[in-house]
Amino acid sequence: MKRLFLLDAYALIFRAYYALIKMPRITQSGFNTSAIFGFVNTLEEVLRKEKPSHIAVCFDPAGPTFRNEAFEQYKGERASTPEDIKLSVPIIKEIVKAYNIPVVEVEGYEADDVIGTLAKKAEKEGYTTYMMTPDKDFGQLVSPAVLQYKPAYRGQDFEIRGEKEVCERYGIKRTSQVIDLLALMGDKIDNIPGCPGVGEKTAIKLIEEFDSVDNLVLHTEELKGALKKKVEENKEQILFSKYLATICTDVPVEESIEDLRLRPADRDKLFAIFKELEFKTLIDRVGRRMNADEKPFVNSQSVKKNEGRLSLFDEDELDTLSSPAPEPVNLKTLDHSPHYIYIDTVEKLREFEQKGSDAEICGIFIIADGENEVSAEWIGTSVAFGDGTAAYMPASFTEGRMWILDLMARPDITKVSCNSKRDYVVAARSRKDGENPLTNYFDVSLAHYLLQPEMRHNPENLSVTYLNYEMLPNPGTSSSRRGTKIWNSRDVENDLITPWACENADIALRLYHPLLDEVRKEDMESLLCDIELPLVRVLADMELTGVRIDVDALNEAARNMEIRINTLEGEICDIAGEKFNVGSPSKVGEILFDKLSLDSKAKKTKTGQYSTSEDVLEKLVTKHPIVSKIMEFRALKKLYTTYLTALPAAINPVTGKIHTNYNQTVTATGRISSTAPNLQNIPVRDDEGREIRRAFIADPGHLFLSADYSQIELRLVADFANDNTMLQAFRDGDDIHAITAARIYHKTPQEVTDNERRKAKTANFGIIYGISAFGLSSRLNIPRGEAKEIIDSYFATFPTIHKYMSDSVEHAREKGYVTTRMGRKRYLPDINSKNPVVRGYAERNAINAPIQGSAADIIKRAMVDIAREMREKQMKSRMIMQVHDELNFDVVPEELPAMQEMVSRLMENAYKGRVTLTASCGVADNWLDAH
Repeated sequence: MKRLFLLDAYALIFRAYYALIKMPRITQSGFNTSAIFGFVNTLEEVLRKEKPSHIAVCFDPAGPTFRNEAFEQYKGERASTPEDIKLSVPIIKEIVKAYNIPVVEVEGYEADDVIGTLAKKAEKEGYTTYMMTPDKDFGQLVSPAVLQYKPAYRGQDFEIRGEKEVCERYGIKRTSQVIDLLALMGDKIDNIPGCPGVGEKTAIKLIEEFDSVDNLVLHTEELKGALKKKVEENKEQILFSKYLATICTDVPVEESIEDLRLRPADRDKLFAIFKELEFKTLIDRVGRRMNADEKPFVNSQSVKKNEGRLSLFDEDELDTLSSPAPEPVNLKTLDHSPHYIYIDTVEKLREFEQKGSDAEICGIFIIADGENEVSAEWIGTSVAFGDGTAAYMPASFTEGRMWILDLMARPDITKVSCNSKRDYVVAARSRKDGENPLTNYFDVSLAHYLLQPEMRHNPENLSVTYLNYEMLPNPGTSSSRRGTKIWNSRDVENDLITPWACENADIALRLYHPLLDEVRKEDMESLLCDIELPLVRVLADMELTGVRIDVDALNEAARNMEIRINTLEGEICDIAGEKFNVGSPSKVGEILFDKLSLDSKAKKTKTGQYSTSEDVLEKLVTKHPIVSKIMEFRALKKLYTTYLTALPAAINPVTGKIHTNYNQTVTATGRISSTAPNLQNIPVRDDEGREIRRAFIADPGHLFLSADYSQIELRLVADFANDNTMLQAFRDGDDIHAITAARIYHKTPQEVTDNERRKAKTANFGIIYGISAFGLSSRLNIPRGEAKEIIDSYFATFPTIHKYMSDSVEHAREKGYVTTRMGRKRYLPDINSKNPVVRGYAERNAINAPIQGSAADIIKRAMVDIAREMREKQMKSRMIMQVHDELNFDVVPEELPAMQEMVSRLMENAYKGRVTLTASCGVADNWLDAH
């Protein structure tokens, strides 16, 4: 069968790059291979599944095309191509050539025109042509023998569009009318102007009535009102837009259709490129695809539903955990081989238990209904024992639930999961004996977090990255109004939940060895096994314990803040001389820039409104008193909505406490974050934020103990830079900011003024994070020249710190990453970027990531050590909250002396370096007074 596939290279490359934008593939050297990996996977899917007889990959040429020459603004609104894509294109071309697939590119013509020309030429020669592109413009070329093949994307299956599909999609009679639609409604992507004020619906109606734009412009007298005026005033533009939108089909392409015949690839050359790009699984998978025509595993829900999706259970991807050299295993569909089973009887449970009787490792996946893990309802659990053997049991099956709880607590079996903290919390709530609900566990998301902290770590993304498999969609999700996903467990049949749940457990198990091997290879096994994995239990216990809130105090603070907000709003309107909505950024912009004329060069957003961001307002503070009041209004409003009204709603009605979710795999630096609610960003310096902290209290009869590190990041800077002056100051307990000021201003510490100390303090915390003279001048409200003098004097005074900063950047340039003291890596793919803004951001991260990351590692180790000793001593006090460099405890009074000693000791001993760490403890009945 003569089947020609024409791939629109750039469309597929951009699509692949942005599909992985939140979970980019980065090599050990820091090179972003997302575009390459995605493109190759798409190409492989075509070769494996469609088996074309002929194929070509068509590229846009460098330089202008005939459309640019005719219309200078053509595609002028497009953002510049990401540098990662620019670097990837030459490699993609080399890969395509290694496949022995023609790369077709014609100077002066776009890939669209090349594809159009080849498609029409092939049609005349009796071929069926598939134009592989998501671009809607190609609809104009579709005919009985020319089809558009839209590739799968972000969970959506591939789609083949023929004449019927194109005409139905746009409500037209023939596919050539796509050109007329584009001529009228324009194309924002390509900057084709079209007819102003005519959208898709109007364009469809006009083409339905007049058949073409050529006929339309000849009969404008039949139109009425505003539409008539629009069309008559833009006749030439409409016809010119049609010219721009028409794909050329007579490009001087040198290649004949026969030249596009699929030929064997140059394996050595292809695999050498793959090896350099670290595409390990691709080498194996592509090699096996070349050797044999293998059929993919198909899930039982629907064969048609899953066509076009990469499958984990391609025969070339199956891998048993015990075999060092995995061989392909032929698995049938679920219809024929029920290796994913639903269990709701004791007999089935015993049979499944027997299959895993010798297992030393299993995958586990718990389904819980609810955003907050502490209050979520346990719906069911799946367990996988390898070789595709997995089972799902609803929580309502009592014997199954008890068996799961026993399995989770068994120390002789490793439990592999993608969310061990959720597993722990759900299991702990079901156990009434107080025993450890989860032992000997491994979390693949945590492992991946160490390897690629800025990627996403959910099983769907890990399966694509490590197993080249796209998982089944969650059968219990639906789109909310905001586009988010929500779990509707009670509306899903068991025969839909079972394969999805079992697949999740199976995927976790299959990810265990690849991820553990990678962690070991990167020398981060100790970080994972001694800090991150033990921390799971600590965070879970904190979530389960929760923190008590004084609702009355919170309500009183809310009333006071509401009064202050209303007063501020009145003052702002009085200064402006008119009443306006102070909460509206657009209205604020009009007042500041149109009425008060504070900045004649004020920038506007894409929507045409003035920008009134915090950065903009900070630059205007000295120009008018209204600005500082607007900033204060916004800060109070944010506090009011984020905390004072939200915290009471977050209180669990059963426990009377807030149970936040601690996130272990979110921040790139290694810091812990929290959500629902976020407890990390409650201000501590202003009065309003302090009142919020006053509402966090100990349990009745207990005490609130707050312990935090003193200037831990500055101490780490001194340690990293081995600066003797700073190290000695910390050893002696001196005022580090006064010492710094004394060195900068050439005085004794006793002669330093408060203002000089303030400037030195800002320099201490700002310079090591790459603050510029402009930034320092803005922060201190001093002339830029003075700020530059402070920075220059700082580096002259502390040359070792300047050397540390330079060495960190140089190390990042050479290795592509920087490391913390405990081995955590932060990859910096943009460190060698040609874009100075992008490169500057990466350079600042190269300096501060080791510091912030080390501080995060230290407090995590302290948390693990403290929790372990509290368990060993069977203490009744509880760790209840972690906020940056601070730990908070609910303490039984009789345990207070022991807790203070233990917490201080373990926090200070969590890191052994040149510098001395200091942790101070405060005690009261609430967070504010304890801190």
